[in-house]
Amino acid sequence: MRDAHADTPSRCLLIDSRPRRAGLVLDSGVPIPILSTVLDLLFKGFQTPMISLMSSATMSVVAAGIRSGLVIDMGWAETVVTSVYEYREVKCTRSIRGGRYLNNQLYKLLQKILADKEEEDEDARVISFAECEDIMCRLMWCRPPASKSPQAQKPAQRQSQQLDTVEEQDESEPEPEHSLQNSVASIPLRSINPPRTIEVPFDKIADVCDDTFFDLSIAHSAFDDEDFPVHLLIYRHLLQLPMDVRAVCMSRIIFTGGCSNILGIKGRIMEEVTSMVKRKGWANVSGKHVEESRNSQFSDRRASIARSVSSTATASDLGEEQESSRPSSIASQSDIADPIEAKVARHRPQISQMQGEFRTLHSLGPWAGASLVSQLKIPAMATVDRELWLQQGAYGASRPNEIDVKAQQRQSMGAGGFIRGSGGHHTNWTLGAWGNV
Repeated sequence: MRDAHADTPSRCLLIDSRPRRAGLVLDSGVPIPILSTVLDLLFKGFQTPMISLMSSATMSVVAAGIRSGLVIDMGWAETVVTSVYEYREVKCTRSIRGGRYLNNQLYKLLQKILADKEEEDEDARVISFAECEDIMCRLMWCRPPASKSPQAQKPAQRQSQQLDTVEEQDESEPEPEHSLQNSVASIPLRSINPPRTIEVPFDKIADVCDDTFFDLSIAHSAFDDEDFPVHLLIYRHLLQLPMDVRAVCMSRIIFTGGCSNILGIKGRIMEEVTSMVKRKGWANVSGKHVEESRNSQFSDRRASIARSVSSTATASDLGEEQESSRPSSIASQSDIADPIEAKVARHRPQISQMQGEFRTLHSLGPWAGASLVSQLKIPAMATVDRELWLQQGAYGASRPNEIDVKAQQRQSMGAGGFIRGSGGHHTNWTLGAWGNV
């Protein structure tokens, strides 16, 4: 980190000699020792007077143009699901199923195809890490759900064609189409000695993606807390949220990270989560007896709805008879609309907030969100002053509930052209979501 810091000012930042405030976008799970090292490098190397700490999930929500949302960061080390409500993080859950897990599974597949059992050593690495990662970025794809696969739709389409046929036509079986699942990829390997080309079916590559992110062959109770598949991790995260927060976050799902760019992965995740919600609902308890009680409640609800519909129809018939027996003057008087009320209703803003339905949104990323927040000069909850940090370090941080936010927001222009708090220093400061010592 110190070596990278030596070349950063001249090659990347292009800053002048004047002191500048800095905004640091971090994951909320960064440990305090790593955060302390980063702050020491920025304060001592860049002479930054003040650093604002911003959460990457919150900045992704800002970059999407919304205030609340569910951010799914499918990164290299892990997959992180963070719920943000009104620019505040509510809950954060993690799983080790990320890019590194996927790369290891792909390497095992290529090693099984390539290595000779009698000659190759199991401990020696056959393919280089860089080449395996390049193959993963180029060829990895996700199989669509079974309900939307072409093989599942062909019988239904064939049956509908037989029922709707009114003219003579060729009923011979169509030739099988060239699909991605039946094709084979020729992969040239240059990191092995001697170089050679192997053929890998696309179907096996999709199996690697399924086993990494979904793993539907194993029961849900067999997973550890840090090893949940992505769709189960999202479902359990939403299940543990309050009802109002869950309703808002369901319709504002944001995918970030490198693994979210895999072909078909977003649609597959949404389909799996939707099917789990339809099958289980939002109940924390599951099992055989729970399913039986849910089915009985569903049948009772359908019967009650049918009875209410019949009673409503009877009441509407009686209402029509009474309306016909009323005097025409009273009926015409009730039909006259108030023009003032109509004008007010016409100019009243119609605010329709989508809730309770799954929907994905696109975000420009945490860097774009942090750039927007910095340009608007919005004060952050966690702001670290250089002089206080050099004097106290991480041990001087207070709890977030002990900070007077209104007092920190009373800012004025100080010496050097940068913004300082009134009085020159903040007596209390906090690291926000990154914890306190």
